[in-house]
Amino acid sequence: MTMFDTILESARKWNEQALMRLYDICCKAAFNASYNIVSDRNDAEEIMQDAIMTAFSLLGSFEGTEASFIAWVKKIAVNKSIDRYRRESRMPSRIDVEEFKEIEFVKYDDDELYSVEQIKKVIESLPEGYRIVITLRLLEDMEYEEIARVLGINESSVRSQYARGIAKLKSELKVYE
Repeated sequence: MTMFDTILESARKWNEQALMRLYDICCKAAFNASYNIVSDRNDAEEIMQDAIMTAFSLLGSFEGTEASFIAWVKKIAVNKSIDRYRRESRMPSRIDVEEFKEIEFVKYDDDELYSVEQIKKVIESLPEGYRIVITLRLLEDMEYEEIARVLGINESSVRSQYARGIAKLKSELKVYE
C-alpha cells in the first residue's frame, strides 16, 4: 500500500488530516485549470473549492494513483469552469505563463522560435472562440470530442476554431520577427 493509498483510505473515513493532505495534493492543479478558463482569481478559487468538495464526496468510487487523482480533480474543475462560462458567457482573457514554465521557447517552423511571453500575449489577444478552444486543447490537453461536449458545440466546429486559431496565432507571431 502506497502513502497515497493510506491517505485516500483515511480520507474516505473523513479524517480531517487526510482530507487536508488530499486538498494540498490537488489544489494548485485545480486552481490553474480553472483560472485559465474563468480568468478571475476569486472565481477560480471558488470553482477549485467546489471541484475538490465534489471529488471528496465521490471518494468512495475513486480508484487510482495520486497522479490520476490530480487529473480527476482537475477535470472536475475544468468542467465546473466551463459550466460557469456557459452561465456567464465569459471567455478566458489570460493564459498563465506558469503552464509553459518548462518550455523556454516554442518552435512552430524550422527557423522560427518564439518566447513564451510572445505566445502568451498573442493567445490572450485572439478572438474568444479561438482562445477557449486553444486553451482547452493545448493547456488542458482535452480531445476535440470532449471540448465539443463541454462547450455544447459540434466537434467539427471545435476543429475549425482550433485550426483557425492556430493559423491566426502563427500569423500574429510573425509580427514579432
